[in-house]
Amino acid sequence: MLECPKWVIKSTDKIRRGFLWKCYKDGQKGEYLVAWGHVCRSPDLGGLGVHDLEVCSWALQMQCL
Repeated sequence: MLECPKWVIKSTDKIRRGFLWKCYKDGQKGEYLVAWGHVCRSPDLGGLGVHDLEVCSWALQMQCL
C-alpha cells in the first residue's frame, strides 16, 4: 500500500468542498456554509460524517502492516 500524494487529497477535497460552497451568481468569491472540521465529524457529534481522506489513507496503511 503506497501513501496517497498530498496533491491528490487536496484536489479531491476541493471538489468535495465545492458541494458545500455558496457562490454568488456573478462569479465572485462565495463563502463556506459549514467549516470542514464540522463536516468531517461523525453524525453523532453533529457532523455530516464525510471521511477525512488523509486520515483514511493513514489508517489503510496501518492496516496493511
